Amino acid sequence: MSVKLSLAMAAALVALLALPARAVITVVSLVDNAESPTGIRAQAVIKKTTSFGGGGEGGGEGTTQFAESIKEFRAQISIRDFEFNNALLVRKHQLTPSDAWGQGRPNGYQQPPFTDPQGPWQGLVWPFRDQYDYFPDKGDPLADDVGTFFQDGGLYGFSNVVGIARGGPTEPNIPPPGMPTPQWLQRGIPGNGLETPASYFGFDVIPLFGPPDRAIQISINAASAIVVTRDGAGNYSEVTVPVANATFTIRLPELAGMSVVAMMSLAVLRRRR
Repeated sequence: MSVKLSLAMAAALVALLALPARAVITVVSLVDNAESPTGIRAQAVIKKTTSFGGGGEGGGEGTTQFAESIKEFRAQISIRDFEFNNALLVRKHQLTPSDAWGQGRPNGYQQPPFTDPQGPWQGLVWPFRDQYDYFPDKGDPLADDVGTFFQDGGLYGFSNVVGIARGGPTEPNIPPPGMPTPQWLQRGIPGNGLETPASYFGFDVIPLFGPPDRAIQISINAASAIVVTRDGAGNYSEVTVPVANATFTIRLPELAGMSVVAMMSLAVLRRRR
């Protein structure tokens, strides 16, 4: 009896190993402060761009899907100062019209947000403000209010960061100023997540006291992304991708500015089976 069971298990294992590997689209987190030593941009980028074996709505088994754009990103962001309590000023970054609604950028809006035309604008970065600024549902907050600040001693951060870009071929009934065309996916700062990262949330980390060159940690946790995909026949769909937790160590700004010195951990995205 035991011999027969062992042979059956061995046969099942051989059959499992013979199955073709399934590629999945993956998204990873980044942080960037290229434009300001104290201003941080939380970003996302598509690391693996192809999925085989199904995926988004409308993609059947055996269909290869190609990533086109990060359309939505959800996350919690935390900042930890291991040396001092209450020694950092952490706040949402004030945005220029270019960063807030794409003024002067390719595929940017031609008018300020309908829900907040005067500004100032903060936090969520264009086009991940779309849902709140131009296409709000009843009960949606202003884009400035998305991302709830929290602090506990040396721990700071923002919970419920939800950036939603609207328009493109997966939303054919989007009203103006949105457009249902593929070009509407080619938006973002500096990009839409495909070839260059997509910035979805900006915040400031300003030291109030303590050594000016001490290291702090920034973590992006509990994250997920909605990625617009296209198959070989030109059909568009969407797929939700879990994003691995990521922690980065940076140094507080000196005269030369803040520099990213190491990526402490970037967990490998668990492959969906």
